[in-house]
Amino acid sequence: MASVYLGIDYGSKRIGLSHGDALGFAFPLPAATAEDPAQRFAHIAQEITRLRVTHLVLGYPLSLDGEKTKRCLEVDAFALELTQRFHLPIDLIDEGLTSQAADSLSAQKKPRSPKERQDQTKSGERDSRAAAVLLQDFFNSRGIGQNS
Repeated sequence: MASVYLGIDYGSKRIGLSHGDALGFAFPLPAATAEDPAQRFAHIAQEITRLRVTHLVLGYPLSLDGEKTKRCLEVDAFALELTQRFHLPIDLIDEGLTSQAADSLSAQKKPRSPKERQDQTKSGERDSRAAAVLLQDFFNSRGIGQNS
C-alpha cells in the first residue's frame, strides 16, 4: 500500500492540515477549527479515513537555536493523543518559520482588509498553508518524490 501523509500544524485554537503521498507534493486541506477539541479530533479522523492516511507529520516548535520551547510540551501532549487515537507513525519536524513561509507563498491570497485577514485567520487557511509547507519540507528532507 502506498504511503499517504497528513501534515499537521498544531495550534490550541486551529489545527492546520495538509496531505501528500509518495509523489512528494503537499497540498493544504481545510483546517480543524471547531471550538471543541473533540470536534477538532473528529475532523482529523475524518481526513485520515477519507484519504487513507498511513503517516502523520507534525510540526514541532523548536527555538531558532534548535532547543525545545515551552510550546513543545503542548505539542508533545497532542502527539500522544494522536498516537492513542489513530495508532499511526508520527514524524516530528521543526516547523520554524513555516507560517511566514506560508504567507510569502500566498501573496495572491493576501487579505485586502482587516475583515479579510480575520476571516482567513478564523478559517484556518493560513494554518493549513503552514501545514503544507512543513509537509513539503518533510518530503524534501527525506527525498520523497524525487527521482533518483
